Amino acid sequence: MTRSGFLLPFRLFGIPVRLDVTFLILLGLLTWLIGGRVALYVDLFDLPLDPAPLAHGVTPWALGLAAALGLMVSVLAHELAHALVARRFGVTIREIRLWLLGGLAQFDAMPEHPRQELLVALAGPLMSVTLGGLFWLLAAWLGATAGAMLVVLSYLAVVNVVLAVFNMLPALPMDGGRVLRALLALRLPHVRATRIAASVSRVTALLMGLYGLATFNVLLMAIAIFVYLAGQAESQNAVMQDVLGRVALEDVMTRNVDTVGAGMPVPALLDAMIDRRHVFFPVVGVDGTVVGTVNLRSLQGAAEGATVADVMTRDVVRISMRNSAADAFEAVLRAPHQRLIVEDETGRMLGLVSTSDLLRVVQVHLTARTRNAGT
Repeated sequence: MTRSGFLLPFRLFGIPVRLDVTFLILLGLLTWLIGGRVALYVDLFDLPLDPAPLAHGVTPWALGLAAALGLMVSVLAHELAHALVARRFGVTIREIRLWLLGGLAQFDAMPEHPRQELLVALAGPLMSVTLGGLFWLLAAWLGATAGAMLVVLSYLAVVNVVLAVFNMLPALPMDGGRVLRALLALRLPHVRATRIAASVSRVTALLMGLYGLATFNVLLMAIAIFVYLAGQAESQNAVMQDVLGRVALEDVMTRNVDTVGAGMPVPALLDAMIDRRHVFFPVVGVDGTVVGTVNLRSLQGAAEGATVADVMTRDVVRISMRNSAADAFEAVLRAPHQRLIVEDETGRMLGLVSTSDLLRVVQVHLTARTRNAGT
């Protein structure tokens, strides 16, 4: 997913919440699906209401919108439960996203201990079951006095339980897949546990996709594709973390880094890019410290007479030499240019590490493992 969408003007327990642009598609789709089935829900939930007046005019669509918004708030609470439990274990929470396929709490990393990951994974479904019980109690207490809103309360009671059950399917990165991996990791190495969970995820995604195809459920098919690809990514990420966790950052980084000065004119920078065959440079100030970065894209639309200081990016992603290559891998994925400035304790640049540097190390180690296994 990209970082499209917008942040809400408030935080929940200090956690940013981002609404992806595809969230509007999901909201409209849910409003249409729920609103078109209001009369069916009255019969299905055996509600003490006359379904005829609820199926005409704007009423069904208003109820559909209310139920869709209630479901999105429920999904947000589900993800917030994950985030708050993870934060108790020292995990940094970047944000919670609401998008086309629901919600996603984005962490810097999952807890390393299997029992902690297990608790984080279970927190969301437990929140959904709790919300389902609360909506059911509220619907039972209000009864017919709730009027048309009884449909919304009953729908939210049922759908929250369905949400909990669905999320417990054994497929990464869904909660059930994380529970499966955590249980396996209690007995097996993390990489082995992740590979087994990813294999189960592929089977689950395939069955989910076939069922979605048979029932013409486009949303379910989209979720199946996401689960399949995400499960593959989880497996690959675990392998990379396992390899890079044993490698020192100084053994990965590029030490002799070409830099440019902040006062260099843009035409001279273009000449430097051609001569040195680089399209990315750290920018140093008069004291020799890194004050920004510049790449070829930065030069688009540069005014005549502009210098590097006018076009450079000042948001520099840095990492300490004391970190491991695995730490660098986590950080480089979030870096704008997928490069990190490696510094010592005084802030002096020691080198540069890129995604390609890390991937090269992983490829070499995996090749060596394969050859050793074959001999």
